[in-house]
Amino acid sequence: MDEKIILAELTPAVNALRTLSLVALDLEDPHPMALPELPEAEKVVVYDRQMAAIAAQVNPSHRKLLDASAGEYRCGFPDRAVIHLQELLTHFTKDPEYISVFSSAAQNRFKLFMRSLHDV
Repeated sequence: MDEKIILAELTPAVNALRTLSLVALDLEDPHPMALPELPEAEKVVVYDRQMAAIAAQVNPSHRKLLDASAGEYRCGFPDRAVIHLQELLTHFTKDPEYISVFSSAAQNRFKLFMRSLHDV
């Protein structure tokens, strides 16, 4: 596991999700956090690449979280995409297999990501 790759890909992915979540809520809509339009194709390609790069670094059992996040992003649901990333970040900060591999600086960044995604 290469924490530098994970951090390098997570940073813009988290920023993209936070940006998408700034879309005004439509409380009349059955899913108020759905984007009015799907994300641009180029942005989807970038997000998919980020999730794939992270997936190559994590435990195979956690790759499904990244696949699910990419799928929700593609469909225009940033709030749902966040849920899957938050679950992965929880594994990064709680599971012994990750705690033993990641530096304390990386652990702190993961916790910051979790806090920044909390309100999305």
